[in-house]
Parts: sequence; C-alpha cells; structure tokens
Amino acid sequence: MQNAHLRLARLEYVRNSLKTQTHTAVHVTHFIGEGEQAHLLSYFGNDAEVGAVTAAIQENHRLDLVTPDGKRQRIGFGAEPSLYKANISLARQKRSLRHVVAISSGLHANGSAGRTILLNDEEQAVDLSWAALVSLQGLPAVLSWGGHVMGRLREDGKVKPLVGVGCSPVLVDATREELMNRIGQARRANLTSFPDKNGPISWPSFDMKAALAGAF
Repeated sequence: MQNAHLRLARLEYVRNSLKTQTHTAVHVTHFIGEGEQAHLLSYFGNDAEVGAVTAAIQENHRLDLVTPDGKRQRIGFGAEPSLYKANISLARQKRSLRHVVAISSGLHANGSAGRTILLNDEEQAVDLSWAALVSLQGLPAVLSWGGHVMGRLREDGKVKPLVGVGCSPVLVDATREELMNRIGQARRANLTSFPDKNGPISWPSFDMKAALAGAF
C-alpha cells in the first residue's frame, strides 16, 4: 500500500459571496468519473469541510478534483445524487472524521440502457468484474466464461476506461441482448463450456473491503 499522499486525491470547493471567498478541501479515497460527470466520490474531513462540500454537491455546484498525480479537473454530479454518511473514529482523537460516499443518479441505474460501470478492470480482478457485470445485467452465466467474454468486449472496444482514483473503473458499452448473443456465439464455437452437472451455479463471494484495498 502506498503512503496516503500518493494514493489520496483532494477535492476543492470555492464559494464566492458578495464580500468573501471561502475555500474548502477534503481528502478523496475513491472516485469514478466520465469527463466532467462524477459517478462516485468517497471523501472525508472534519464537520465544516464535509458539510460545505456535501452542500455544494447537493446544490449541483462544480468542484475541482486534484488527482494524486497532480492533474486537476472540474467535476459535478448533476441532479439528484445520493449521499451516504458515516463517521470515522480515530485512536487518541476526541473528534471523529466525517465520511461521505456520493453516487450519481446514473450510477444508481447502473446496468440499464446498455451502460455498466465496473469498479476495477485489472487483470487480477477479472472474476470480480465479470461477476458484477453478470449480476447487474441479470445474465445466465458461469464464472469460467468471464475471461473469454470480457476479452472479446475489450477487443471490440466495448470496454472504455474511465477516470479513477483508488480504482481502475471502466464502462462496458453493451446491452443485455448483446451480451447474451456473445455468450451464445462463444458456446456455439465451443470456446466456453457448460458446467459438468445440472443444478444451481455457485459463485464465489467477493469481499468489497478487500477489493477496494487491492485497488491501491
């Protein structure tokens, strides 16, 4: 795991009024963005910092994200983002930190309209990516088909990288019907196989905490 200053981004918000200008910044652990459209943002800070940034997101203001490599970009969530709030208790600290995860309305509808956003598309996370795609699209599939189908989607330009902090997100641009056709084509070409026995298909369980930690 890298040191915090190498893996955390910073989110800055400047609010101008008639006589004053207020600058607020919070730390960002995870971010998924598509151009200026933010889809997921996990940030923490003290009461005042998190309160100001959260209000800005709710009011659809624009904010500046500074990624760990120093790149700066303007982001916003658009209408009706969802905000999930929690506290982070620190040892030997009287006050806890505030933690918020913001989700865009588009990510809330993930998997619909032929658009599926996956958190990590790294080689060691193929099984997790395939499991997420199968679950979100409601596909009748098994784990062993993931390598072939995901590989063909990448070859055909159907997997598009997104901007990420603390993860390697992608957008899978394919409808459920298209994915079903690809699965059928692979089976007819004998590139995939059915399970040896009839019955329920067992999928491995994936620990989200471990998946997020592995992204660092």
